Amino acid sequence: MKTEKNNQAPHQKRLQEKAKDAKTSKSYSDILSTVIHEGEAMFSLQNKTVFLSSIVAGLEIGFSYLLVCALYFFLHGTIPDNAIYKLFSIVYPAGFIMVIVGKSALFTEQTSILVLPVLNGQRSAWQLLRVWTDVIIGNVIGGIIFVFFISYLAPELNLFTHQTMAEIGEHVLSYNSEVIFLSAVIAGWLMGLLTWLLNSIINSITRFAMIFMITAIIGFGGFHHSIVGNIEVFGALLFSDSISFLDYIRFLAIALIGNSIGGGIVVALFKYRVFQSNYIETD
Repeated sequence: MKTEKNNQAPHQKRLQEKAKDAKTSKSYSDILSTVIHEGEAMFSLQNKTVFLSSIVAGLEIGFSYLLVCALYFFLHGTIPDNAIYKLFSIVYPAGFIMVIVGKSALFTEQTSILVLPVLNGQRSAWQLLRVWTDVIIGNVIGGIIFVFFISYLAPELNLFTHQTMAEIGEHVLSYNSEVIFLSAVIAGWLMGLLTWLLNSIINSITRFAMIFMITAIIGFGGFHHSIVGNIEVFGALLFSDSISFLDYIRFLAIALIGNSIGGGIVVALFKYRVFQSNYIETD
């Protein structure tokens, strides 16, 4: 009897471990269902609610910009600028953590979330464009408000100067349009992937670490994020003689299109097609 019990014990332990894993992990279809449900919830919100949430996100993401400028200001002249740009990855995630954990509506996070219900036939492309427009306008307005606010406060607190703001924006615009576009595709891809990964994770600490890791990659690579970039380039527009309003609009358009393709097509479409092909084969 003792031998039987001893033989059963490891088997029962393995069963318990498998049951525990099942509770703490999600299948591919579960993740897809969760993301689609999240997208549907976004579509069902009133326009005013989406717009206000988007303004809040534009303000909150500004804290990434604040820390990037402050880091550049304090390190400029002590180490090479290229090294400073890589160190941006340490502080870049701050605003994203605030936005994503706080559930504000950030365009690049909502891109793949909103595309999936359309691919699933639950919403139309027109509805998608309507919500995207609300989110983008709200994010841009929130970012512009933050720029005006911090452009007065930062020099007073010796965090950074208007010259710092000009140099950060000039660096963002120092690439040709093709590079900015492809860079924005990668940033959108990473943000869409982050949305997918967060819906596969239950543990709060792991979710926090995942947000930090993905957005730090964007910061380290200098990939162009349309909403943070809006703040960076608009700040330079105010204080740089070399940047015009047309430069700002051109950058914003290219970055938004690139982010949309990265998040909406590369992530949402591919992930959905993987599930769909598997469903057809299984069926």
